[in-house]
Amino acid sequence: MLVAVSQDEKQNLPVTVTELRADRYSEDGDNIVISLRTKYSNNERKYSVPVECFRDLIIDLRRLNFAPPTQPEKLTEQAESLLPEVSIISE
Repeated sequence: MLVAVSQDEKQNLPVTVTELRADRYSEDGDNIVISLRTKYSNNERKYSVPVECFRDLIIDLRRLNFAPPTQPEKLTEQAESLLPEVSIISE
């Protein structure tokens, strides 16, 4: 089945990330350089992300953890136990 998608809808579709790594802190320590690969590209892209963005991301992840799932859980308890614990260090 072929479905027509408007340009606005195309821009809002998520891109599947296959690899996400934290490479290093920036020289001033205010950013973290991350590398990213996507499903349909072998190119690795690097981004410099402010540390504050990661703090906001952790807050969002915690909020999602408390929200009821909208789809069946894909992770087993064993897989969840392998995920690292994340904590915010107050300055």
